[in-house]
Amino acid sequence: MFGRRQVSAVAVGATVFAACTGGDAASPVTTEPAVTTTTIVRERTSDGRLTLGVMLPPAETSLREPVENAVTEAVDRINDAGGVLDRPVSVVFQDEGTTAATASAAVDALLSSDVDAIIGPTSSSAALSTLAAITTADVLSCSPTASALALDDFPDEELFFRTIPSDSLQAEAIAEYAAESGFSTAAIVHVDDAYGRPFADAVQSALASRTITVTETISFDSDEEPQAAAQALARSDTRVAIVLANAADGVSFLAALDSLPIDASLNTIIANDALRDPGGAQRIAALAPELRESIVGIAPEAMPENNAAPYDPSGPYAANAFDCVNLIALSAERVQSDNPREMAGQMAAVSSSGSDCRTFAECADELRAGLRIDYDGPSGVTELFGRGDPSRARFDVFAFDDQGRDAVISTLIAAR
Repeated sequence: MFGRRQVSAVAVGATVFAACTGGDAASPVTTEPAVTTTTIVRERTSDGRLTLGVMLPPAETSLREPVENAVTEAVDRINDAGGVLDRPVSVVFQDEGTTAATASAAVDALLSSDVDAIIGPTSSSAALSTLAAITTADVLSCSPTASALALDDFPDEELFFRTIPSDSLQAEAIAEYAAESGFSTAAIVHVDDAYGRPFADAVQSALASRTITVTETISFDSDEEPQAAAQALARSDTRVAIVLANAADGVSFLAALDSLPIDASLNTIIANDALRDPGGAQRIAALAPELRESIVGIAPEAMPENNAAPYDPSGPYAANAFDCVNLIALSAERVQSDNPREMAGQMAAVSSSGSDCRTFAECADELRAGLRIDYDGPSGVTELFGRGDPSRARFDVFAFDDQGRDAVISTLIAAR
């Protein structure tokens, strides 16, 4: 039945959180009542000094320290290189918290500090609940970690950017892995909610573009036991199943599947990034070895390992936060203004179709020489397209060891 996948001992040893697609590790929809905010709308003007606000992830998560350190390091390097508009960049930090109310309070505090741009929100649920207030205030924002597909078409007035790939690009990466592995058919299993349904549609579309046929689509309710969905997959004759769910539901489905006799043809399970959440490690470790070793996950690259990079940020998604700061600073340099709308108009331009550069100092020198630039940052593949998301990105391909910890076995680049 299941094939064996070796997890290399030299793969990344630290377990990292999945990208922040929402409250329960992956769901982008908050169930809290909407928070009413009062935002003073004003015409933004340039005061000649770039001020950044930062929405910090909760202190108890593995994202807090990497994001905070990366932003601080990026700003220090910019200021050491002469600053932006010949003045030092200033930074204001606020805790995002874990609810819509705390995220809204953080946004209000940053807007009261007259920031020009915000690094954040870090979670997709916080982004969905606060972006209207941020854009109404005419402030640019760049999230290093909010990957929810629901943000793709958010009415952000072209002021919201992401350096983490959207789940819609992750869907392309999942399909690319399936194609590179030689699969011609696959089943899709997904949680039946506002997160899982559009994700499943995106994966199916990406598979179709690679002439991979979806043999069946199986859904299950997050509020119910996934036994029926597991039985449906166990009875099928598919070789490959793609499981799309938040961390808790994904692990629950795998546990249900583990309790059943499986058709001998099923030998590969491709999972989305949420399964990487370390909270599920114990349950993944408890799976039968044959099932656990059949699982391969696809997730946005968490920690680039690029020895040629001028700076290698430490910790999950630190490189994304570092990129947000540099893209904003370089956009301000290009238009010689800290006006958010003017900077927003340059965010995609400074990340593509120009002379390759990896640091703020190098890129700023080229801008001052009248050149177009292509900022590539620590990952080497930083490139935004028109709507403000990465047009291509590197993804980790990971497996699980016998302790339920994820380990990177390879990477792939997906593009639109």
